[in-house]
Amino acid sequence: MKKKAFSVAIAGAGPAGLLLARDLARAGIQVTVYEKRKKSAKAHDWSDAIEYSVLRDAGFAMPVVEAGNYRGRLVKKTPSGKGLFEKHVVNPLQIWAPDFSCKTAADVDFGYILTDRIALDEMLRAEAVKAGAVIRFEHEAAGLLGKTGGGLDTIRVEGLRVKNMKSGKISGVPADVTVDATGMASTLRTTISASGAVERPFTKSEVAYACRTVRRLDRKKLGPNGIPDHYRYGAHRGYFWTHLHDDETIDVGGGVTDEPGRVDPLEVIKEIIDSYPAITAKELRKGGGRVLVGRSPWSLVASGFLAIGDAAGQVIPTTGCGVGAGLVGAMLAAKAIAGAALKGDSGIGALWDYNRRWFVESGRGANLAALGALKDILQNLSHEELAFLIRRDILSGEMLTPSINGVFYAPDQRTMVTTLVNGISRPALLMKLSRATGIGRKVHAHYRRYPGEWNEREFARWMKEAARIFSAIK
Repeated sequence: MKKKAFSVAIAGAGPAGLLLARDLARAGIQVTVYEKRKKSAKAHDWSDAIEYSVLRDAGFAMPVVEAGNYRGRLVKKTPSGKGLFEKHVVNPLQIWAPDFSCKTAADVDFGYILTDRIALDEMLRAEAVKAGAVIRFEHEAAGLLGKTGGGLDTIRVEGLRVKNMKSGKISGVPADVTVDATGMASTLRTTISASGAVERPFTKSEVAYACRTVRRLDRKKLGPNGIPDHYRYGAHRGYFWTHLHDDETIDVGGGVTDEPGRVDPLEVIKEIIDSYPAITAKELRKGGGRVLVGRSPWSLVASGFLAIGDAAGQVIPTTGCGVGAGLVGAMLAAKAIAGAALKGDSGIGALWDYNRRWFVESGRGANLAALGALKDILQNLSHEELAFLIRRDILSGEMLTPSINGVFYAPDQRTMVTTLVNGISRPALLMKLSRATGIGRKVHAHYRRYPGEWNEREFARWMKEAARIFSAIK
């Protein structure tokens, strides 16, 4: 008898879903992607900061640096031309206090490259289809098939319910593995009831509102120092930036926690633009919306199911950058699913390898969870407190480089002594910083002890302790 093909159904054709589809199809696995948008729909009309190393690992032809600019076949030749990458190298990155009163003594080593989202979407679509994946547009994920309630050990997802957006018909699609790649709405993951292990929805505090505008530059009005690539760290409980695209264009934007009474980022962006005469009124691109800055649920898998990208909380909470982390999640998920396919087993024991790879082996899950804890505490610091920490070099460029690049930084003894000396006049503020760092350490260490294999009792103990540590933040 011919062996049944191992099938995967992916809900969502964003970057993570498409990369997963491509890698699975290349591994010879039958994969279908269901996307509610029309085939003609485009991705966001702006360029996101995505980790250079992640795009390289995903197989893109990466450019080289030459005189402060990128050079390569995927680099845009003109501001409005075709290409995957913007020309200007955003590195180093200046970090300014929220009130612009000071900046860190050392700049941040920024490991990102500005990547055109429309071009990225088109390239990943083409590569996935070429590899053999099927993308069904105007088909929306409407639910899961199988047993979706009970203990994590008893849940068994057996496929996907899909709504044809043209006809309105809902049909069941059996699959060995169903993947939620629907973004931060987590349309499928949140319908599972597994005693809190998988289904936790993102809270309001885990969502930011961000917007940006790409403007033409008038080079004649540039001052001698130009316009620096910078972040205003902690401004209005968020972040604001200017990133050059090339000699003629600049991206100005920001994001703040999406809560009642929040500042309107557009007003702050206007203030930034007004302070630089070289930034013209000519708007080339723009965009905005809600952005996830939360953390992953305790488990990203159940039998026959896993989540990737924003649906899995795979985002750098200190910056809101999620595309790179989502691509990492997709690559790790592809390896786990391919391993399960070889065994002909899509149970939780086989798919648990994805949890192990995300939380422990890659270090991604542990780092981002610790950064999330750090953010939850430090986002309540005032502009004056943050300016003091930056002015005294307590929040230094060396310290901020890892966190902005998605890595939790635990200060060594020497750094702690320097911090104490520099901040001796503000003991209460140092206590806040010490508490944030301490909880971050505990979170990071606990995630590094994430169960390497599925064991119901061991995972229940780990989950209970994780919940206790995070409860201390409040």
